[in-house]
Amino acid sequence: MSNLENNLYTKIKLKFNQDGKFKILMLSDIQETIDYDKRTLDAMNRIIEYTKPDLVVWGGDNCDGRVLKTEEELKAYLNIFSEPMEKRKIPWMHVFGNHDHDVEIEDIYMTKIYESYPYCVSKHTEDIYGTTNYVLPIQYSNKDEIAFNIWALDTNNLISSADIETDKNMDMLKKPSMSSIWDILHFDQLMWYWNSSKEIEEYCNRKINGALFMHIPPWEFQYIVDNPEYTSGKGSMKEIMKIGMFNSGIFSTILQRKDIKCIGCGHSHNDCFDGEFCGIKMCLDACAGYSPYGTDELRGGRVFEISEDNTNYINTYMVHYKDIG
Repeated sequence: MSNLENNLYTKIKLKFNQDGKFKILMLSDIQETIDYDKRTLDAMNRIIEYTKPDLVVWGGDNCDGRVLKTEEELKAYLNIFSEPMEKRKIPWMHVFGNHDHDVEIEDIYMTKIYESYPYCVSKHTEDIYGTTNYVLPIQYSNKDEIAFNIWALDTNNLISSADIETDKNMDMLKKPSMSSIWDILHFDQLMWYWNSSKEIEEYCNRKINGALFMHIPPWEFQYIVDNPEYTSGKGSMKEIMKIGMFNSGIFSTILQRKDIKCIGCGHSHNDCFDGEFCGIKMCLDACAGYSPYGTDELRGGRVFEISEDNTNYINTYMVHYKDIG
């Protein structure tokens, strides 16, 4: 299967509804184990029932890979936490976060376990860095043509585990506040997005707008935090975002490609905000699990509402568990 053929494929066809709308629910940092907090599974069921999404996105740190280590443990875990979508026959997708990479299973095999679930529509790459790099096309409500693209990128794990040379004195250097120990998107991932976007544009004879989901935010999310009035930033920004060691360049790549209109990320459990910078909406969604650190008032998921007649604008808001009973 060629890159274009793989990018055009979805296990379950995704289409805008007859009213021209499509709703996505993003749940990040579930970060549970087999010995999970029962409130998490209950809350996931309630928020899915409340929001009635067309697609559920797991935004990384889907499990706690420091605890789950074996194939059997991961399968048992996914049997539990995929049920809210599987029993309702709702398509769902995932990206890997740093704690997913902590599971002691090869990443490519691990994502194939996810993909084995009937309603999991995730895909992957095998020839570039990272694994959960893929795109899902959504068709118009009344014709089999692409109206919108859902992009996924793998933000990988620790910078020390990457094939990147770092200065031996990095720990002693004064760095930007949000710079941390995490890896970045690699250049071949950026090239894959750029080339795939161009291929789809040529196939459709027009550029297709989209949204991007990944776990660790790009550096430019800091513009929202530092300039809330200018960027219309709103929500909780209480936690310093500890993100990649370096600026990967994904934001400037998106600006030049001009098709992604929204970026959704997780990782910082006490942050759930959204704002707009350079015409791109940037969103964080707190955490969906009760076992990881976080503030109970903020736990929940982020909704993205898209209209097929205006894919330049994406409406987004948080739904907190505490507000839905």
